[in-house]
Amino acid sequence: MRWCAAIFLAVGLAGCSTGFDRLETATPTLSASQRADLSRHAKSAVELGVPERGAAVGEVAGLDNVTVALCKVPTSQPRDPGGQFAVPVILASINGKTGVRMLLDSGSNRNLFGYSLAHAVGVTAVAGAEPVKSSGIGGSVDNFIGVAQSVKVDALELRRVLALIGPDTQVMNITHGFWGSAQSMILGMNTLRRLSYVSIDTPRGKVTFAPREAYCARPASRFVTKVPLQWVNGLPMIEAVLDGKPLACYVDTGGDYGLLLPRKAAGDLGYWRPGHETISISKGVGGASLAATYKVREVKIGKAVFVELPARTQVTGPDAAGGNALLGNVCLRRMCVTFDFQNGQLWLER
Repeated sequence: MRWCAAIFLAVGLAGCSTGFDRLETATPTLSASQRADLSRHAKSAVELGVPERGAAVGEVAGLDNVTVALCKVPTSQPRDPGGQFAVPVILASINGKTGVRMLLDSGSNRNLFGYSLAHAVGVTAVAGAEPVKSSGIGGSVDNFIGVAQSVKVDALELRRVLALIGPDTQVMNITHGFWGSAQSMILGMNTLRRLSYVSIDTPRGKVTFAPREAYCARPASRFVTKVPLQWVNGLPMIEAVLDGKPLACYVDTGGDYGLLLPRKAAGDLGYWRPGHETISISKGVGGASLAATYKVREVKIGKAVFVELPARTQVTGPDAAGGNALLGNVCLRRMCVTFDFQNGQLWLER
Protein backbone atom coordinates (compact mmCIF):
# COMPACT_ATOMS: atom_id res chain seq x y z
CA MET A 1 0.00 0.00 0.00
CA ARG A 2 1.10 3.59 -0.62
CA TRP A 3 0.60 6.37 1.91
CA CYS A 4 1.21 10.08 1.40
CA ALA A 5 3.53 11.95 3.74
CA ALA A 6 1.71 14.27 6.12
CA ILE A 7 2.28 17.85 7.21
CA PHE A 8 0.93 18.88 10.59
CA LEU A 9 0.75 22.53 11.53
CA ALA A 10 -1.24 22.44 14.75
CA VAL A 11 0.52 24.85 17.10
CA GLY A 12 0.34 25.49 20.83
CA LEU A 13 2.05 28.71 21.84
CA ALA A 14 3.10 29.43 25.38
CA GLY A 15 5.71 31.19 27.45
CA CYS A 16 7.55 34.42 26.93
CA SER A 17 11.10 35.49 27.75
CA THR A 18 13.50 38.28 26.95
CA GLY A 19 16.34 36.20 25.53
CA PHE A 20 17.61 32.77 24.60
CA ASP A 21 17.36 31.52 28.17
CA ARG A 22 14.87 28.79 27.24
CA LEU A 23 16.15 26.28 24.73
CA GLU A 24 14.39 24.16 22.15
CA THR A 25 12.87 20.94 23.40
CA ALA A 26 13.72 17.53 22.01
CA THR A 27 11.61 16.10 19.21
CA PRO A 28 9.16 13.57 20.71
CA THR A 29 9.34 9.91 19.71
CA LEU A 30 7.39 6.72 20.30
CA SER A 31 9.18 4.49 22.79
CA ALA A 32 10.44 1.04 21.82
CA SER A 33 7.69 -0.59 23.91
CA GLN A 34 4.99 1.56 22.27
CA ARG A 35 6.25 0.65 18.81
CA ALA A 36 6.29 -3.02 19.77
CA ASP A 37 2.73 -2.81 21.11
CA LEU A 38 1.44 -1.11 17.96
CA SER A 39 3.13 -3.72 15.78
CA ARG A 40 1.90 -6.63 17.92
CA HIS A 41 -1.77 -5.60 17.63
CA ALA A 42 -1.61 -4.36 14.01
CA LYS A 43 -4.03 -5.78 11.43
CA SER A 44 -3.90 -5.90 7.66
CA ALA A 45 -5.57 -3.18 5.62
CA VAL A 46 -8.11 -5.71 4.37
CA GLU A 47 -9.00 -6.75 7.94
CA LEU A 48 -9.50 -3.07 8.83
CA GLY A 49 -11.73 -2.45 5.82
CA VAL A 50 -9.33 -0.14 3.97
CA PRO A 51 -7.80 -2.10 1.08
CA GLU A 52 -5.94 -0.09 -1.52
CA ARG A 53 -8.92 -0.43 -3.82
CA GLY A 54 -12.33 -1.19 -2.40
CA ALA A 55 -14.26 0.08 0.61
CA ALA A 56 -14.53 3.83 0.99
CA VAL A 57 -12.18 5.36 3.55
CA GLY A 58 -13.63 8.11 5.72
CA GLU A 59 -17.16 7.44 4.50
CA VAL A 60 -19.72 9.97 5.78
CA ALA A 61 -22.89 8.41 7.22
CA GLY A 62 -25.86 10.74 7.62
CA LEU A 63 -27.46 13.42 5.47
CA ASP A 64 -28.59 15.99 8.03
CA ASN A 65 -26.61 18.94 9.41
CA VAL A 66 -25.29 18.56 12.95
CA THR A 67 -24.56 21.45 15.32
CA VAL A 68 -22.58 20.88 18.54
CA ALA A 69 -21.05 23.02 21.28
CA LEU A 70 -17.40 23.99 21.51
CA CYS A 71 -15.49 23.00 24.65
CA LYS A 72 -14.26 26.00 26.60
CA VAL A 73 -10.54 26.70 26.39
CA PRO A 74 -10.40 30.31 27.64
CA THR A 75 -7.84 32.74 26.27
CA SER A 76 -6.05 35.48 28.21
CA GLN A 77 -8.82 37.86 26.97
CA PRO A 78 -11.95 35.82 27.77
CA ARG A 79 -14.29 38.79 27.21
CA ASP A 80 -13.15 39.34 23.62
CA PRO A 81 -15.21 37.82 20.77
CA GLY A 82 -14.37 34.12 20.82
CA GLY A 83 -12.26 34.63 23.94
CA GLN A 84 -13.65 31.52 25.66
CA PHE A 85 -12.29 29.26 22.91
CA ALA A 86 -8.57 29.41 22.13
CA VAL A 87 -8.94 26.62 19.57
CA PRO A 88 -12.03 24.71 18.32
CA VAL A 89 -12.44 21.54 20.40
CA ILE A 90 -15.62 19.45 20.48
CA LEU A 91 -16.69 16.16 22.06
CA ALA A 92 -16.91 13.06 19.88
CA SER A 93 -17.46 9.32 20.19
CA ILE A 94 -14.64 7.16 18.81
CA ASN A 95 -15.14 3.42 18.37
CA GLY A 96 -18.02 3.68 20.84
CA LYS A 97 -16.05 5.54 23.54
CA THR A 98 -17.89 8.77 24.31
CA GLY A 99 -16.62 12.14 25.53
CA VAL A 100 -13.39 12.17 23.50
CA ARG A 101 -12.11 15.69 22.86
CA MET A 102 -11.39 16.45 19.22
CA LEU A 103 -9.59 19.48 17.76
CA LEU A 104 -10.85 20.74 14.39
CA ASP A 105 -7.51 21.62 12.83
CA SER A 106 -7.49 23.18 9.36
CA GLY A 107 -3.70 23.41 9.68
CA SER A 108 -3.34 19.63 9.58
CA ASN A 109 -3.80 17.56 6.45
CA ARG A 110 -4.08 14.32 8.43
CA ASN A 111 -5.80 13.03 11.56
CA LEU A 112 -3.67 12.37 14.63
CA PHE A 113 -3.86 10.42 17.87
CA GLY A 114 -1.33 10.31 20.65
CA TYR A 115 -0.36 6.74 21.51
CA SER A 116 -2.26 6.64 24.83
CA LEU A 117 -5.53 7.92 23.37
CA ALA A 118 -5.25 5.60 20.35
CA HIS A 119 -4.74 2.68 22.74
CA ALA A 120 -7.68 3.75 24.93
CA VAL A 121 -10.20 4.01 22.07
CA GLY A 122 -8.99 1.00 20.08
CA VAL A 123 -7.36 2.63 17.07
CA THR A 124 -5.48 -0.19 15.35
CA ALA A 125 -2.24 0.18 13.40
CA VAL A 126 -2.09 -1.02 9.79
CA ALA A 127 0.29 -3.96 9.47
CA GLY A 128 3.09 -3.49 6.96
CA ALA A 129 2.57 0.25 6.50
CA GLU A 130 5.76 2.29 6.63
CA PRO A 131 5.96 5.03 9.32
CA VAL A 132 4.79 8.44 8.10
CA LYS A 133 6.63 11.63 8.95
CA SER A 134 4.68 14.65 10.20
CA SER A 135 6.31 18.06 10.16
CA GLY A 136 5.57 21.26 12.04
CA ILE A 137 6.98 23.66 14.60
CA GLY A 138 9.91 22.05 16.40
CA GLY A 139 10.79 19.37 13.86
CA SER A 140 9.50 16.14 12.32
CA VAL A 141 8.00 13.06 13.96
CA ASP A 142 7.57 9.47 12.76
CA ASN A 143 4.04 8.09 13.19
CA PHE A 144 2.28 4.77 12.64
CA ILE A 145 -0.73 4.59 10.29
CA GLY A 146 -3.91 3.54 12.10
CA VAL A 147 -7.66 3.23 11.53
CA ALA A 148 -10.54 4.43 13.72
CA GLN A 149 -13.55 2.40 12.64
CA SER A 150 -16.05 5.02 13.81
CA VAL A 151 -15.83 8.72 14.66
CA LYS A 152 -19.22 10.15 15.64
CA VAL A 153 -20.28 13.74 16.30
CA ASP A 154 -23.88 13.62 17.44
CA ALA A 155 -25.77 11.92 14.56
CA LEU A 156 -22.92 12.37 12.06
CA GLU A 157 -20.62 9.38 11.67
CA LEU A 158 -17.33 9.03 9.82
CA ARG A 159 -16.38 5.41 9.13
CA ARG A 160 -12.94 3.85 8.64
CA VAL A 161 -11.02 7.02 9.41
CA LEU A 162 -7.30 6.86 8.64
CA ALA A 163 -5.15 8.53 11.27
CA LEU A 164 -1.56 8.78 12.41
CA ILE A 165 -0.54 7.45 15.83
CA GLY A 166 2.30 9.45 17.32
CA PRO A 167 3.98 10.30 20.62
CA ASP A 168 1.72 11.53 23.41
CA THR A 169 3.65 14.77 23.88
CA GLN A 170 2.84 16.14 20.43
CA VAL A 171 -0.95 16.13 20.89
CA MET A 172 -2.74 19.23 22.20
CA ASN A 173 -0.30 20.45 24.84
CA ILE A 174 -2.16 23.76 24.77
CA THR A 175 -5.16 22.27 26.60
CA HIS A 176 -3.33 20.42 29.36
CA GLY A 177 -3.83 23.30 31.78
CA PHE A 178 -7.59 22.82 31.49
CA TRP A 179 -8.01 19.04 31.32
CA GLY A 180 -4.91 17.73 33.04
CA SER A 181 -3.15 15.10 30.94
CA ALA A 182 -6.29 14.19 28.94
CA GLN A 183 -5.51 14.10 25.23
CA SER A 184 -7.48 15.23 22.22
CA MET A 185 -7.66 13.74 18.76
CA ILE A 186 -6.72 16.07 15.91
CA LEU A 187 -9.24 15.94 13.05
CA GLY A 188 -7.60 17.24 9.89
CA MET A 189 -8.57 18.47 6.47
CA ASN A 190 -8.36 15.12 4.69
CA THR A 191 -11.48 14.05 6.62
CA LEU A 192 -13.28 17.38 6.98
CA ARG A 193 -13.16 17.96 3.22
CA ARG A 194 -15.52 15.03 2.73
CA LEU A 195 -18.29 17.31 4.01
CA SER A 196 -20.07 20.07 2.09
CA TYR A 197 -19.06 22.66 4.67
CA VAL A 198 -17.93 23.13 8.26
CA SER A 199 -18.91 26.34 10.06
CA ILE A 200 -16.96 27.22 13.24
CA ASP A 201 -18.95 29.94 15.02
CA THR A 202 -16.53 30.66 17.85
CA PRO A 203 -18.24 33.85 19.17
CA ARG A 204 -21.40 31.76 19.71
CA GLY A 205 -19.52 28.66 20.85
CA LYS A 206 -20.79 26.16 18.30
CA VAL A 207 -19.82 24.20 15.18
CA THR A 208 -22.02 23.01 12.32
CA PHE A 209 -21.15 20.06 10.07
CA ALA A 210 -23.05 19.80 6.77
CA PRO A 211 -22.70 16.52 4.85
CA ARG A 212 -24.67 17.60 1.77
CA GLU A 213 -26.34 21.01 2.13
CA ALA A 214 -24.86 23.99 0.27
CA TYR A 215 -23.72 26.94 2.35
CA CYS A 216 -25.55 30.26 2.43
CA ALA A 217 -24.59 33.26 4.57
CA ARG A 218 -26.74 33.67 7.66
CA PRO A 219 -29.53 36.27 7.18
CA ALA A 220 -28.83 37.73 10.63
CA SER A 221 -25.14 38.42 9.95
CA ARG A 222 -24.18 42.10 10.21
CA PHE A 223 -20.98 41.55 8.22
CA VAL A 224 -20.17 38.98 5.53
CA THR A 225 -17.13 38.50 3.32
CA LYS A 226 -15.68 35.56 1.43
CA VAL A 227 -12.42 34.72 -0.33
CA PRO A 228 -11.38 31.84 -2.61
CA LEU A 229 -9.82 28.75 -1.05
CA GLN A 230 -6.82 27.14 -2.66
CA TRP A 231 -5.40 23.77 -1.64
CA VAL A 232 -1.65 23.35 -1.17
CA ASN A 233 -0.30 20.12 0.34
CA GLY A 234 -3.89 19.26 1.27
CA LEU A 235 -4.23 22.44 3.37
CA PRO A 236 -6.47 25.48 2.83
CA MET A 237 -4.70 28.62 1.64
CA ILE A 238 -6.09 32.12 1.05
CA GLU A 239 -4.64 35.40 -0.17
CA ALA A 240 -4.51 38.01 2.58
CA VAL A 241 -3.21 41.58 2.30
CA LEU A 242 -0.57 42.49 4.89
CA ASP A 243 0.23 46.20 5.16
CA GLY A 244 -1.02 46.65 1.61
CA LYS A 245 0.94 43.72 0.15
CA PRO A 246 -0.63 40.41 -0.95
CA LEU A 247 0.43 37.39 1.11
CA ALA A 248 -0.56 33.75 0.66
CA CYS A 249 -1.48 32.22 4.05
CA TYR A 250 -2.45 28.78 5.24
CA VAL A 251 -5.59 28.92 7.42
CA ASP A 252 -4.83 27.22 10.76
CA THR A 253 -7.73 26.90 13.21
CA GLY A 254 -5.53 24.66 15.39
CA GLY A 255 -3.01 27.42 16.13
CA ASP A 256 -3.43 29.75 19.10
CA TYR A 257 -1.57 32.65 17.48
CA GLY A 258 -2.45 35.51 15.14
CA LEU A 259 0.01 35.26 12.27
CA LEU A 260 3.10 33.15 11.77
CA LEU A 261 5.45 34.75 9.24
CA PRO A 262 8.51 33.06 7.72
CA ARG A 263 11.82 34.80 8.36
CA LYS A 264 12.22 36.28 4.88
CA ALA A 265 8.74 37.82 4.79
CA ALA A 266 9.08 39.17 8.35
CA GLY A 267 12.45 40.71 7.48
CA ASP A 268 11.28 42.20 4.17
CA LEU A 269 8.30 43.82 5.93
CA GLY A 270 10.48 45.24 8.68
CA TYR A 271 9.00 43.21 11.53
CA TRP A 272 12.09 41.16 12.40
CA ARG A 273 15.78 41.92 12.74
CA PRO A 274 18.08 39.23 14.17
CA GLY A 275 19.29 40.24 17.61
CA HIS A 276 16.61 42.88 18.08
CA GLU A 277 13.61 40.73 18.95
CA THR A 278 11.42 39.77 21.89
CA ILE A 279 11.70 35.99 22.23
CA SER A 280 9.05 33.45 23.21
CA ILE A 281 8.56 29.70 22.81
CA SER A 282 6.53 28.16 19.97
CA LYS A 283 5.33 24.61 20.63
CA GLY A 284 4.18 22.23 17.94
CA VAL A 285 4.11 18.60 16.85
CA GLY A 286 7.88 18.33 16.68
CA GLY A 287 8.68 19.85 20.08
CA ALA A 288 9.38 23.57 20.43
CA SER A 289 11.48 26.36 18.96
CA LEU A 290 12.29 29.97 19.73
CA ALA A 291 10.26 32.70 18.06
CA ALA A 292 10.36 36.49 17.75
CA THR A 293 7.09 38.20 18.68
CA TYR A 294 5.64 41.47 17.41
CA LYS A 295 2.37 42.99 16.11
CA VAL A 296 1.42 43.37 12.46
CA ARG A 297 -0.14 46.72 11.64
CA GLU A 298 -2.94 45.52 9.34
CA VAL A 299 -4.18 42.30 7.79
CA LYS A 300 -7.10 42.21 5.33
CA ILE A 301 -9.07 39.10 4.37
CA GLY A 302 -11.62 40.08 1.78
CA LYS A 303 -13.50 42.99 3.37
CA ALA A 304 -12.45 42.02 6.92
CA VAL A 305 -9.69 44.13 8.48
CA PHE A 306 -7.62 43.14 11.53
CA VAL A 307 -5.26 45.68 13.11
CA GLU A 308 -2.39 45.18 15.55
CA LEU A 309 -2.56 41.43 15.06
CA PRO A 310 -0.14 39.45 17.28
CA ALA A 311 2.46 37.73 15.11
CA ARG A 312 5.65 35.73 15.40
CA THR A 313 8.55 34.35 13.41
CA GLN A 314 10.56 31.22 14.23
CA VAL A 315 14.19 32.18 14.72
CA THR A 316 15.59 28.67 15.13
CA GLY A 317 15.15 25.58 12.99
CA PRO A 318 13.44 25.45 9.59
CA ASP A 319 10.42 27.68 8.97
CA ALA A 320 7.14 25.83 9.52
CA ALA A 321 4.86 25.17 6.54
CA GLY A 322 7.73 25.16 4.07
CA GLY A 323 8.32 28.88 4.46
CA ASN A 324 4.69 29.91 3.96
CA ALA A 325 2.71 32.20 6.26
CA LEU A 326 -0.01 30.85 8.55
CA LEU A 327 -3.11 32.65 9.80
CA GLY A 328 -4.04 31.39 13.27
CA ASN A 329 -7.05 31.30 15.52
CA VAL A 330 -6.37 34.57 17.38
CA CYS A 331 -7.65 36.19 14.18
CA LEU A 332 -10.16 33.55 13.09
CA ARG A 333 -12.02 33.11 16.38
CA ARG A 334 -13.30 36.69 16.27
CA MET A 335 -15.80 35.69 13.58
CA CYS A 336 -17.86 32.77 12.35
CA VAL A 337 -15.52 30.98 9.93
CA THR A 338 -16.98 28.65 7.32
CA PHE A 339 -14.98 26.32 5.10
CA ASP A 340 -17.25 25.96 2.07
CA PHE A 341 -15.65 22.88 0.54
CA GLN A 342 -18.33 22.46 -2.09
CA ASN A 343 -17.69 25.89 -3.63
CA GLY A 344 -14.06 26.45 -2.63
CA GLN A 345 -14.61 29.52 -0.46
CA LEU A 346 -13.79 30.74 3.03
CA TRP A 347 -16.56 32.82 4.63
CA LEU A 348 -16.11 35.27 7.52
CA GLU A 349 -19.24 36.56 9.30
CA ARG A 350 -20.29 38.32 12.46
